[in-house]
Amino acid sequence: MSDPAASVLQLTPRASGFARRGQPWFYADDVAKGAGSPPRLVRVHDADGRDLGLGCTGMGKLVLRLCGPWPGDGVPDRETFFEKRLRAAIDARQGRLGPDDGVRLVHGEGDWLPGLVVDRYGPVLVLQATSMVVEQALDAIVPFLAKALGAECVLARHDVAARKHDGLVQEVRLLHGKRLEAATFVEHGVRHTVHPFTGHKTGFYLDQRPARALVRELAEGRAALDLFCYQGGFALNALAGGASRVDAVDQSEPALQLAAAAAQANGLTGLTTHAANVFDFVRAAREAARTYGLIVLDPPAFAKSRREIEGAERGYRDLNRQALRLLAPGGFLLTCTCSHHMTLPRFEEVVRQAAAGLPFRVVLRQRLGAGPDHPTPITHPESEYLKVLLLQRLGDA
Repeated sequence: MSDPAASVLQLTPRASGFARRGQPWFYADDVAKGAGSPPRLVRVHDADGRDLGLGCTGMGKLVLRLCGPWPGDGVPDRETFFEKRLRAAIDARQGRLGPDDGVRLVHGEGDWLPGLVVDRYGPVLVLQATSMVVEQALDAIVPFLAKALGAECVLARHDVAARKHDGLVQEVRLLHGKRLEAATFVEHGVRHTVHPFTGHKTGFYLDQRPARALVRELAEGRAALDLFCYQGGFALNALAGGASRVDAVDQSEPALQLAAAAAQANGLTGLTTHAANVFDFVRAAREAARTYGLIVLDPPAFAKSRREIEGAERGYRDLNRQALRLLAPGGFLLTCTCSHHMTLPRFEEVVRQAAAGLPFRVVLRQRLGAGPDHPTPITHPESEYLKVLLLQRLGDA
């Protein structure tokens, strides 16, 4: 590079302290020297000139995201950088790369690849790029991944609002190979069919793998209720675990059809689907005096911004209270939030409020989060978006 100084950004003293404590995101007033534009890989120094590794610059409010240590004092070319980082991510997940596995292959900051998510469903790879640096490097990223994993289909699910912050268009498109409208993978012995071009997120919620395993362990002999079931990931595991029956509730008829088809394909019986508003369903079930031994409450993110937190709390509080009232004595409620604006302490407080005043005791049995293929840096709590609580109604005295 003709001007090495153009590849260095120096942080302010205050931002330098945050960086040394593990914060990966920085804004324009955190940069003392160097320009964030154009978006590119840069070397990052603290206020005293000490090396902080690499970073990628952006066009939105976040002008710099750290990309971890790198040998030497220069900036690698994009092929070298992405191949090394992607190889490390693949190696970290070697035990989950069988032909029938589903796995989060790249998890942004957790793999020192901010702005990139890659999910694998057997022969299909689904990418989401939310930074210009990643977008401009897709011609290096996609061929490497396709070759390393033998992918038959690589597609971009770039239909996320976060792309607008770096001036990127929202789109869904094929990047490599042939267009596969459906792919299957096996998790906990249950076969799931994913529609990567049209499904939620990248096609499935891989982050709930630990919670689905727990539901399977708890289900034997219980009547179960799966609220906001989507295509029935929890419902199928409850049936596979020996649930006597499962009611699966969602407003999406196509999603419920997928759930019913998946139950049939896995040889599982006892599933009843309900196309309904969940708030209405739980109130009607309460009025009908129905009870369940196992309930899963996994709603979409109610708080997509800080401004929505207060309304989200009301929604979570109401739903959790109604769900707790549907529990049979000894029954379990697995309740979740996927909003990173709803911190774990705040979510637990909302659930405590939901349980307050009920004519029975509710105890917290377990806390869960995303699986190990979704690494969460302890110094970056913003990336810990998924919180899962397992509650139990104690038997009546």
